[in-house]
Amino acid sequence: MTTEFSWFNRVAPRGSILRFGLAGCFNSACFFTAWTVSVAVFPSVDVRMLWGLFWGLTGVLAHFIHRWFTFDGHKPLRWTLSTAIPTYIVSMVGSSLTIGWLKTNSNLHLNVLGLVNLAFWGLVVWATLRWLVFQFSDATGHASRESPTE
Repeated sequence: MTTEFSWFNRVAPRGSILRFGLAGCFNSACFFTAWTVSVAVFPSVDVRMLWGLFWGLTGVLAHFIHRWFTFDGHKPLRWTLSTAIPTYIVSMVGSSLTIGWLKTNSNLHLNVLGLVNLAFWGLVVWATLRWLVFQFSDATGHASRESPTE
């Protein structure tokens, strides 16, 4: 990147949880806004169903943002997308079940529970994207070239 962004790359290097969190704020804002509005508009629909729907939709958006901003594009799109989809499916199912369990077992406001759930599953997704999908390496500063490329 150009020198005016070198400070940013030092503070939030590619692959870092901080850089993931910054990109995740955008992805999460899109998700959380859609989910919160849908819960208000469709109160009779199970929160888990709405959570899963919007988690899946924004997961595709998140993949491309993380490929461009958080990690890198050294791995072919075919590889990253085909490994990211199962990652988002597992996290969608897990986070949907978790939000349902939290709603049933906690007296906290649903939006607070949603933010806690989002943060926990965000950490799971970061780890999975970093090591499995993009196979990011701190040593090289980009994805490992030793893994499958096509």
